[in-house]
Amino acid sequence: MANPLYGQNKADNELDALAGKYEKVQATTKTLLGSDAGGVFELLHASGVAITLPAASACHAGSKYTFICGDATADSTLTRASSADTIAGAGGATADGGALGVTVAAGVVTFDQSGGLAVGDQVELICDGVSKWFVSFTAAS
Repeated sequence: MANPLYGQNKADNELDALAGKYEKVQATTKTLLGSDAGGVFELLHASGVAITLPAASACHAGSKYTFICGDATADSTLTRASSADTIAGAGGATADGGALGVTVAAGVVTFDQSGGLAVGDQVELICDGVSKWFVSFTAAS
C-alpha cells in the first residue's frame, strides 16, 4: 500500500486487505486465510479446484472473496473450514433464462460443470466475522 507513513498508521494491514489481489489458481487445492480477504481468485485447473475458506471468525466483518470460473471442464468447490460456519445465499438464472452452474449445499459452494457452468461465472462470498458466509452468484452470460 502506498502509505507515506507505512507502519506508523495502525490501519495498514486492514487497508492492504481492502486492496486485495488477483490470483490465478492452477493447483487442485488451495486453503485461504483471513489475510486473503479482498482477493479475486480465478479457478483454472482442468480437474477442478478445491478451495477451503478460512473460518469466519478469522476474518473481519465485511471481508470479501471473489471466485471466477476460468475452466469449466470440471467442478470446483468452496468449502467452509469450520462446521460451525454457515453459507447462505441464493442462486438464479442466466440472463437468457438458462441454469446457473453454481449450487450451495451443506457448507459447500460448487461450481457445477454439469449444471450449466460457464467460463466467467462468478461467486462472491462476504463474511460476517463471526460464523456466517453470504454468497451471491453472477453468470457470465
